[in-house]
Amino acid sequence: SPAQNTGSQTGRGLELEATWDATRNLRLAGSFSLQRSIDQATGQDAGLAPHKRLFGRADWRIAPSWQLGTTINHVADRKRQPGDTRPQIADYTTVDMSLKREKFAGSWDIRASVLNLFNQDAREPTFAPGNIPFDLPLPGRAFYIQLQHNF
Repeated sequence: SPAQNTGSQTGRGLELEATWDATRNLRLAGSFSLQRSIDQATGQDAGLAPHKRLFGRADWRIAPSWQLGTTINHVADRKRQPGDTRPQIADYTTVDMSLKREKFAGSWDIRASVLNLFNQDAREPTFAPGNIPFDLPLPGRAFYIQLQHNF
């Protein structure tokens, strides 16, 4: 049978976000969020969603037409749903990097990226008992090349 939303939750949280042009060639951006959701039926933490998340990004123009970018994403303090007896899900931190060359061929840009640079075993929690007993694995290290035509 198809999945259905049931029950009720009450959630509270906050998010702070900032961007700073540290120099003419360096932009820093980031956010920090806190949240907590309570299952109204049990009075316990509803589980699954992270209580804390930290995100940071740095974009650095290393030379004319060249840009280096780094992103850090930290997800922490996720609880299981009430009644789920599996071990708590681990926190994770992923790092992504990219190198962009603007106008490398006429009006074409090219970007090379590596996501999850350190091949972190990052997982998102699943419902119990569910069909995915060991949580949903996020992609490991991945490489991408992107071409973009600017009109």
